[in-house]
Amino acid sequence: MTSRTLFVTTALPYANGPFHIGHIMEYIQADIWVRFQRLTGAQIHFIGADDAHGAPIMLKAEKEGITPKQLIDRIAAERPKYLKGFHLSYDNWHTTDSPENVELSLDVYRKLKEAGLIYVKPVEQFFDPVKKMFLADRYIKGECPNCHSKDQYGDACEVCAKVYSPTDLIDPYSTLTGAKPVLKTSDHYFFKLSDPKCVAFLEKWLQDEGRLQPTVVNKAREWLRGTGDQKLGDWDISRDAPYFGIPIPDAPGKFFYVWLDAPIGYLASLKNYFESGKARANGETRPYEQFIAAPEVEQIHFIGKDIIYFHTLFWPAMLKFAGRKIPDNVYVHGFIQLGGSKMSKSRGTGLSPVRYLDLGMNPEWLRYY
Repeated sequence: MTSRTLFVTTALPYANGPFHIGHIMEYIQADIWVRFQRLTGAQIHFIGADDAHGAPIMLKAEKEGITPKQLIDRIAAERPKYLKGFHLSYDNWHTTDSPENVELSLDVYRKLKEAGLIYVKPVEQFFDPVKKMFLADRYIKGECPNCHSKDQYGDACEVCAKVYSPTDLIDPYSTLTGAKPVLKTSDHYFFKLSDPKCVAFLEKWLQDEGRLQPTVVNKAREWLRGTGDQKLGDWDISRDAPYFGIPIPDAPGKFFYVWLDAPIGYLASLKNYFESGKARANGETRPYEQFIAAPEVEQIHFIGKDIIYFHTLFWPAMLKFAGRKIPDNVYVHGFIQLGGSKMSKSRGTGLSPVRYLDLGMNPEWLRYY
């Protein structure tokens, strides 16, 4: 029997729709691992949350004639059916649109700023002349500048995994209106990931044996040590209004990009779990801040391979230079494919796991599979 203390998370599902089969696959994988660790005597705090900010939620709510808060509350009300239906043993499920996440995101931002890792510079970005708004990366599609695959999003290619700027796309178009976007300039806030102290920290973090799968280490190092147009870039952490998210202090009309506050949602859900009394009921007597700072607590993340870049570069660097615990392990799985392509909710090729439950199928069969 072990005496390990583990804080375990799965990737936060986007709160603009129901879970798809890829979500459930990841949650079942993590749940099986968590249950095994519990059997060995480990104290587990298994945490989940909805990723509830960003332009897609704002635009979907607008289309339905409701507020973003009404949309995410409706989606949240559907979650227990899946979580209970597939016997997923989370200790807490929360949301990034919460007071805890606002508090923690602001704290991380201020500490990164104090560390000299936040700066402002003008950015030329795509603007939809019909919709009258700057376009988030996922609302721009075009041809990948590297492998020339069509209909790739504005931040990374799903075929060759190249990370790029939306302005690098060939023949870009707005997915909102189909219009050809125009370039406009706006001041943006950046996290200086390329700072030598960040790079040195990440090199050391990546070399720790067993932290990541070897193939994941190789990919992260490829990004970290990139040269030329593949050189490691700084991270744009702001978006312009209109945007549904957390306002940046002292920057009117600017909001944190969803990928800044989304992973902080892991910590926000943990904080909510502690402050709601659930942690005490699970045998943990320490307050949240004392728990999360304790050296023996292991922080474990389960994710899909499409978000390796965020979880092996931005996330550990953010935590390190905000003076917080860094991840001990990040476990990565591949995609479920359909017709040789990644199954994708946004592309309309997702499968609904609730159909499985509605048919009365035994969830243990799917868990075993």
